Amino acid sequence: MTGEIVDRVLSSRRYRSVDAVLVERLAAEELPRSRGADDAVKRVKRRLHQAVGAFGGGGTTDRTADAWGGDLADPAFRAACLEALAAHASTRERIPHIDRFYRGIWERTGVPGSVLDLGCGLGPLALPWMGLDRGARYVAADVDRRALERVDAFLGLVGQPHEVRALDLVGADPADETDVVLALKLVTTLDRQDPAAAGRLLGSVKASHAVVSFTTRSLGGRARGMERTYRSRVDRLVAGASRVTDVAEASIPNELVFVLSLGRTGG
Repeated sequence: MTGEIVDRVLSSRRYRSVDAVLVERLAAEELPRSRGADDAVKRVKRRLHQAVGAFGGGGTTDRTADAWGGDLADPAFRAACLEALAAHASTRERIPHIDRFYRGIWERTGVPGSVLDLGCGLGPLALPWMGLDRGARYVAADVDRRALERVDAFLGLVGQPHEVRALDLVGADPADETDVVLALKLVTTLDRQDPAAAGRLLGSVKASHAVVSFTTRSLGGRARGMERTYRSRVDRLVAGASRVTDVAEASIPNELVFVLSLGRTGG
């Protein structure tokens, strides 16, 4: 019956672009708890909403697509990127501070020659503000194939060396060796699925630095009053990972950002 649940979830318009591996895992977990196929489908969709659906977006407007292909410093090109970033709640709230966001991170890591962006969404479309070398390799991973298609087209169009990958980070660990791992607003998403997943991920990545962040506002824009909770979550994450040698903060309004220095290679 698991196959039936997967087919029904993936046939829905909202979740048809989600990686099938993730849907299969959730279906296998929820089916034993369910009162039949209909209930299982509802349960899987509920968890997908928590994992990927709440942020919405993934597409771009025709005007944005038409503007792609310009220079990274071109104002029209940057305006098109901002329009695309605004389509996804997770990146939309970062826009007012985008000039300082990546700069603050690189001040603590050094400008990386390679980046692994986990749960990337449309985050790579902020490339014009990242200050990366044009030869830097960018690996983008997510469970939303529609977002990955946009990211792949974008990075290919601007000529940035890259790879996109559908990856369920609860069930699989990335094997890439990279300078910096970005796990922006990812920990809370993983926690909803498996409280141990973020710790496993931090222990497995092969990088010098990992960057984790947490939104301080609800999707409706209200202050959540969760700063103490998220700082405590970082403390627990660090305490459970012996390889973390230093923690530096690079927060902006609306987003807590922590740069973790990793003393040895994971895996």
